[in-house]
Amino acid sequence: MAIKMKIQLTIETQDGEMITRQEVAALERTDLQAETLGLTLAEAKTVLHKLQEVMVAQQVADYTAGQRHCPSCHRGRTSKGRHPLTFRTLFGKLSLDSMRFYRCPCEGQGRSSVSPLAELLTERTAPELCYLETKWAALISYGMAARVLTDVLPLDHSLHPMTLVRQVAQVAERSEAELGDEQGAFIEGCPQDWANLPRPEGLLTVGIDGGYVHARDATGRADGWFEVIVGKSLPAEGQAQ
Repeated sequence: MAIKMKIQLTIETQDGEMITRQEVAALERTDLQAETLGLTLAEAKTVLHKLQEVMVAQQVADYTAGQRHCPSCHRGRTSKGRHPLTFRTLFGKLSLDSMRFYRCPCEGQGRSSVSPLAELLTERTAPELCYLETKWAALISYGMAARVLTDVLPLDHSLHPMTLVRQVAQVAERSEAELGDEQGAFIEGCPQDWANLPRPEGLLTVGIDGGYVHARDATGRADGWFEVIVGKSLPAEGQAQ
């Protein structure tokens, strides 16, 4: 006995009025087996990717409709055309329909046209995808992280390791910029007077760098690891921590 199922997405307005109903996926099952019980990973990826496409397309259409009028005088703006905008998400790469409008005369001098969607999505990668790419690239190699994310996420293409390299570099540059200028010293006053300052209470231990090393005589990859800390600060008196 064959079972056919259809997954549909219903899109409604804020007042509850239904706009459209779109089919996301169609599934078919025959005899019940362990491998046919529920959704497979491939089917789940397809459903999520299609659901993302439909939902994002409606969001972009609603946002673009709200940008057709000048934000200052609310006069209608003339359309100059459209262009595709690529946006990477957890559920695949999407091509968004980005409208371009002529600027209203009340907006003053500047560019003759404006693309509201392009100005809104300055980063062409979803924050959640950026977080996962950066997190896994920090834990394992770029190649392994790319394979893990490709296997788990419903991406429509294989993730290249160089994409993770560029993503990590961008996050590092942004984090460095948020820290501001590097501070050379954290003690105020003349360096000649620093020796007269009171000694801090308790012991101060600083690990400059560290890592894990695999023992030479280990029998497998899961055992024989030990931590090495380089540049550890030790107190002149008392027991080291």
